[in-house]
Amino acid sequence: MTRISTLTLALVALVAAVAAYVLTGTFLGSFPPIGFGWVTLIVVAAVDILLALRIRGAISDNSVGQDRSQMHPLTIARSAALGQASAVLGAAAAGVGAGLTLFFLLRLGELAVAGEEWPAAVAVLVSGAVLVGAGLFLEASCQTPPDDDDNAGLAQPT
Repeated sequence: MTRISTLTLALVALVAAVAAYVLTGTFLGSFPPIGFGWVTLIVVAAVDILLALRIRGAISDNSVGQDRSQMHPLTIARSAALGQASAVLGAAAAGVGAGLTLFFLLRLGELAVAGEEWPAAVAVLVSGAVLVGAGLFLEASCQTPPDDDDNAGLAQPT
């Protein structure tokens, strides 16, 4: 499985930011308040970090395998996919948060709702960025160290 590109994440965030800015300007009266939905992103980020630490421990202890006392390699592969999905979701959320923050900050004096909603928009931006970091950390934690057989043909320093 190839690592997710930072260019992909930046593109997702940019598209989400532009869409959030335009759609907020168009449909401002019909959207519900932002609220505390961003807390879900923080919970997913915490799960990603805990899973990454558990996987790192299993890899460093050489306890990856098919035994019940070991972590199954398929679990690690699925966790890598979860890390990639979390990073993409976080990039989209950070983009939406950036678009909303920009929209509300530019209209703080004009709209009463802007003063009420921009703290929640900043929270969405920050929690999305935290989720991107947690997803990338989980993805990186799922990589196995190189085998000793890969270096068998190389001269070892004495």
